[in-house]
Amino acid sequence: MHGPAAPDPYPALSQAYQRFFDPVAGAVPPRPERSEGPFGGLQLDRHGPADAALSVVLVHGAGGYGRMFAPLAQRLAVAGHEVLAPDLPGYGLSPAPWSQVDYAAWKRTLLALIEAEHAQRARPFVLLGASIGGYLAYLVAAESPWVRGLVATTLADPRDPDVQAALVRQPWMRRLLPALRPVSRLTRGLRVPVRWFTHMERMSRDPALSALVCRDPLGGGNRVPLGLLASLFDTPPAVEPEQFTRCPVLMVHPACDAWTPVQISDPFFERLAAPRQRVLLEACGHFPIEPPGLDQLRDALLPFLRRVAQSPALQATD
Repeated sequence: MHGPAAPDPYPALSQAYQRFFDPVAGAVPPRPERSEGPFGGLQLDRHGPADAALSVVLVHGAGGYGRMFAPLAQRLAVAGHEVLAPDLPGYGLSPAPWSQVDYAAWKRTLLALIEAEHAQRARPFVLLGASIGGYLAYLVAAESPWVRGLVATTLADPRDPDVQAALVRQPWMRRLLPALRPVSRLTRGLRVPVRWFTHMERMSRDPALSALVCRDPLGGGNRVPLGLLASLFDTPPAVEPEQFTRCPVLMVHPACDAWTPVQISDPFFERLAAPRQRVLLEACGHFPIEPPGLDQLRDALLPFLRRVAQSPALQATD
């Protein structure tokens, strides 16, 4: 059930992110909504025509939330696609019962959102995961019968020790990971700044954008429980990539990503059994804002969405 969104208490943040992107001709403001998810109220922005042939669901990572991706959502909306940009529990304007929220809870939230949306209006969905949201999008695609396409800027498997080394700030933190789960069960009320644990300062090649993300209380400046951090590294997919055939996969990886370089995404990507395409975004950092990579993202993504929209309808298979 959707309802009117709560007033945005941080409207200046939306404007602050917009200044890093060129204006989108014909763009209109998002339509904020609030719905009920498995873990309470879920805030999301809705862009584009409500009768579009497909819906794109933006999946943010550990430093983001739905409104941060408004410039990308506007470009897709102007091209005729509906875009849903949710704030996952605990981020953005979605509150969280922190004792229940971990990476699996984020997956359940997205699965429930897609199921509810499909029940209201049957159409295919494409997941677009940014940063570690790419792996989360894969987890959801492996389980939802309505997902017809998967796009990710990063497809690094957090269970891989090389990926863990890239994600966490200090080597001793990686060695601590096996102990985090039991510790987190005893310290459910303890929340730590996510930037203490990760290389949030590598979010962008533009220091001003990285600084904005790091101080944003809704995103990279958020405080999260140890359980959420620990679960990132030990949540397995329902289907390993060698058996993943549900939908085509497009990886649009920033070529100059100093946080999660393409070399740590390639092993997982190359294991995929589904049709796959890999595009490197020239000159782009982890948060891709630079030309010509931003244009390359558009040029790869829009044909991919057209192919998905024109493909034969699927029936639920589970």
